[in-house]
Amino acid sequence: MLTERQKLILSAIIYEYTHTARAVGSKSLQEQLDIKVSSATIRNEMAALESADLIKKLHTSAGRVPSCAGYRYYLDHLIATRPATQQDVAMVMHSFRGIFHEIDDLLDEAARTLSELTGATALILKPKGLNIKVSGFRLVPLENHQLIAVLVTSDGKVTSQTFKLPRELAISSLDSMVKYINDQMIGHPILEVLQLMQSDELPTQMNRVIKTPAAFLQLFGDVLARSIGDNVHIGGRLNVLDFGENVDETQKVKHLLEFLSSAPDIRRVATAVPHQVTVKIGQEIDEPLLQSFSLITSAFQVPNQGDGVIALLGPIRMPYASNVLLMDAFGEALSQKMLEYT
Repeated sequence: MLTERQKLILSAIIYEYTHTARAVGSKSLQEQLDIKVSSATIRNEMAALESADLIKKLHTSAGRVPSCAGYRYYLDHLIATRPATQQDVAMVMHSFRGIFHEIDDLLDEAARTLSELTGATALILKPKGLNIKVSGFRLVPLENHQLIAVLVTSDGKVTSQTFKLPRELAISSLDSMVKYINDQMIGHPILEVLQLMQSDELPTQMNRVIKTPAAFLQLFGDVLARSIGDNVHIGGRLNVLDFGENVDETQKVKHLLEFLSSAPDIRRVATAVPHQVTVKIGQEIDEPLLQSFSLITSAFQVPNQGDGVIALLGPIRMPYASNVLLMDAFGEALSQKMLEYT
């Protein structure tokens, strides 16, 4: 159990180290603390904090810096923060620039904005169970017997894929296929249509109406699957090079950037709880590549479709109070903004 003076000193060390990246000495603390004690008394209190593994020396003649345990104590007992207000949320929503026709565009902008505001790397994942529906499908002829298959979904996203039609087939022979898809599938969830295709029920139904090449069915399935692909929306991807330890090693940088682009990996480490901001520090993150960092996570809600994840990856020496408030505000702002897409 820390004394009130030790808590004050630990908070002051964390504050100064966060803002200067320099080890903190007793003289510096004596100047900034609003308490009338000698430098020797402060040194004694720092020694007690060091014995408790809450601060540590970088080298013999240096001052002290917070340890991961010190940051954890600070987050659990000392941090001065508050829930985001509607004014905070409104400021975040105002920072989203432009009109977004697709959810993915909105999330890209949100990640970019969060990264700019914090100097950290922002990662956003939309809900896995997002109930996206088919809004329209068409084929656009190109030269050399090529076509572009274009799928429009209820979230405003347009997914396209080019394919080459066999020479013996006329482009007009696929008109009935396109008509069947638009007549029978508009308004149906993409996951439902994919399940039908995998069960052979949909191909059987289609073959009763039209004679269609199997390759076209495969193409249609590929476009459907791509339209709901699990992507990471990243802002400030290269910021990780500024605040990690030893990330200048080429292989480690490569593995780290690959990790940040993997939706399954990010989902594994960035667990989010609705209406709660979670902070993991160093080894608390279940991933060796991230143990020189801190990870702050929050959730945003899509009505009847689950929760998305917002994650902020930054240095262990980050301004937690302001970042936790921002993450809370971003979660609420995205929850409100997503109402426009449901």
